[in-house]
Amino acid sequence: MNVKRIFLPVILIGILILSSCGNAELKKDADTTADAMCRSIGAANELRKANPMDTANVIILQANLKKVTTEMTILNEEFKQKYGKKAQDASFNKKFAQLLRKAMLNCPNLSKEDKEQFEKEVNE
Repeated sequence: MNVKRIFLPVILIGILILSSCGNAELKKDADTTADAMCRSIGAANELRKANPMDTANVIILQANLKKVTTEMTILNEEFKQKYGKKAQDASFNKKFAQLLRKAMLNCPNLSKEDKEQFEKEVNE
């Protein structure tokens, strides 16, 4: 009888530990993606503000935006490979989107309106 009483709690604790490890990894991936997205927004904002007559600066800013865009593409491909079919699951995507929105709140490049929208979506 003691084995049965100990066995169930051990299994439940094991499941919680395994699921929380997955959540930590997913949060890390959301933070990494949010960082790249934030840098992309910043690079696009800088390019938009740049004087179009300053071609040297525009070329540098375009290269920076392309670099961040390429990084985001690589992150997306790695995410697809890492999570495979799991990434097609609606509840998984909802959880990732929630973590991503929360991470994006730390982005200094968000407009006031975008930040308010992310805050609203995180609190839903």
